[in-house]
Amino acid sequence: MSQNVLLISVQMLKDKTAAHTNIDEKLLFPTIKVCQDMYVHPILGSALFNKIITDVDAGTITGLYKDLLDDYIIDALVWLVMSEAIFDTTNQLWNKGMVKKVGDSTETLSIDELEAMRNRYRIRGEWYLERCKNYLQATATSAILPEYLNGNDLISDISPEQRAFTMPVYLGEDYEEKCCKKYVP
Repeated sequence: MSQNVLLISVQMLKDKTAAHTNIDEKLLFPTIKVCQDMYVHPILGSALFNKIITDVDAGTITGLYKDLLDDYIIDALVWLVMSEAIFDTTNQLWNKGMVKKVGDSTETLSIDELEAMRNRYRIRGEWYLERCKNYLQATATSAILPEYLNGNDLISDISPEQRAFTMPVYLGEDYEEKCCKKYVP
């Protein structure tokens, strides 16, 4: 589903984080949309995600769907959007190319500092996604949130993910060398 329905508002993002109130909404709208499509949709699966989007758009979200949105999805989205917005709001594409905005009497962070903040926000968002995933796995039945378990039958549908965390674990070159030499004839 490619509707331009947001699960959180720009104002909600600003209210729940340290995002400044003067950030242009049009800079945050695409970031919110991308984050809910890339991070939330795979956790919920297409059927449940589409149900929630449709209900939010119609203003009819109630019951367990509203609880899921309020208690799990919103917090995850807020921090994931913050992790992505760090670069989306700093760098903008203009008719002269990609530019970095620098305000009066402010000091920009280094790329290492920006990455550190991005990782910090992403970890928070992934923690909330993991809580959401655990809640869904413990709660969803054919009578309770049936869209989580059913309705992801089309090839274009996304089935719910088993894990929310995306940080890889690197065991080092020594491990790779030992592992690969062990199995090479």
